[in-house]
Amino acid sequence: MPDILSQGGDRESGPWPRRMAVAVVLALVAAAIAYYLPRSRPDTAPPARPTATAVPGPVSQGFSGDQGVAAEPDGITGLTSPWPGDLRLPATGPQPVWFYPATGQTAPIGGLPRQQAGYQFVRAAGGWAVQASPDVRVACASCAGPPRTVYFLADSGQSVTRVGLANAVAPAAAGTLWLTSYPPGADPRTAAGVAREVSRAGRSSGSQVTLPASYLIERGTGRGLLLAPVVRGPATMADELWDPAAAQPGRTFARVIAASATHVAWLPPCVTRCRLQVLNLATGRPETVGLPAASSAVNAAFSPDGSLLAVELSFSNNSADGAQPVQLEVVSLATGRLTAVPQTWVSSTALVGFGWAAGRDRLVAELSFTTTVQLASWRPGASRLAIAAVRPQHSPASLVIGPYAR
Repeated sequence: MPDILSQGGDRESGPWPRRMAVAVVLALVAAAIAYYLPRSRPDTAPPARPTATAVPGPVSQGFSGDQGVAAEPDGITGLTSPWPGDLRLPATGPQPVWFYPATGQTAPIGGLPRQQAGYQFVRAAGGWAVQASPDVRVACASCAGPPRTVYFLADSGQSVTRVGLANAVAPAAAGTLWLTSYPPGADPRTAAGVAREVSRAGRSSGSQVTLPASYLIERGTGRGLLLAPVVRGPATMADELWDPAAAQPGRTFARVIAASATHVAWLPPCVTRCRLQVLNLATGRPETVGLPAASSAVNAAFSPDGSLLAVELSFSNNSADGAQPVQLEVVSLATGRLTAVPQTWVSSTALVGFGWAAGRDRLVAELSFTTTVQLASWRPGASRLAIAAVRPQHSPASLVIGPYAR
């Protein structure tokens, strides 16, 4: 969802497990593995690049064709550009910092007390909502736990601003935040949370609302709140666009992979060929984007200005080790055209995460190969990537690249 680590992996798990104590432990272990263990097998050649074909009818045609295949296990080589010196990324951990990939240097983020459990970041307009992860020593696996302090970190900020207390936080449509709280000991899987909209300085922006039981706010939009089930399963409820003032339920979406204040992207069931649906919330008009043959969308992220949608495409190759080739592509919402991001045709085990850099028109991805970890930055229209090698001795524990990170 909107634009920051790790967008990698399937989005089928709901937003609440991302905030639960067990998930925190797993995420920290996964982050360590991503940086210090091999992500690609040196004896596996890069998969062959399939050819995109036209989609008949009114569906937008998908165009791929990246020729810059990453030479695993050594990462992206060949013609690249240097990483922009002023492009920095937040990094989570017990003491979050700003990380400058061009130099490997870090700078502290002021106002955040040290938290052994670490912090989680949620992308919001103009920055991030930052909240301490649940403490596994006091939080149970199914209860909400005590409210935790929510902070706001501006894109260009050096320190955070305290916003309030809540069990969960989500971005709102007007650059504000939604804070959701539960009664002490309540089980969010069955309980109804109470949400209130506040400014990034913590001032109330309206009346509080009681959410439908078993749902949590994914994000606010111009047409209401996009709600997601607290827990997902084989027969789970769908995401719902919910207007607190309306008596009737809103539109539902079976598999949302990205959302912004103005658009929702989801994947209907594939029949012979997968297609991506994008709903313009202002006009109510859905658009269909045809994906390349033998591909499906895994994750996606809208650009800050809402004009582009970055998509991770997975291509089936019946690999024995379970790894599949993936490609980052960008959809123009004005034309429906797909453009391959150069040099991002890699194994699914190599792509750690991706998202849009704060306040920039640059797509950023983290790639972990057998012998190296790299950060890639791409400006739409550019013919090559800007690359920075991430050295373990210089790298923070977990870089914030996708819309959610911990």
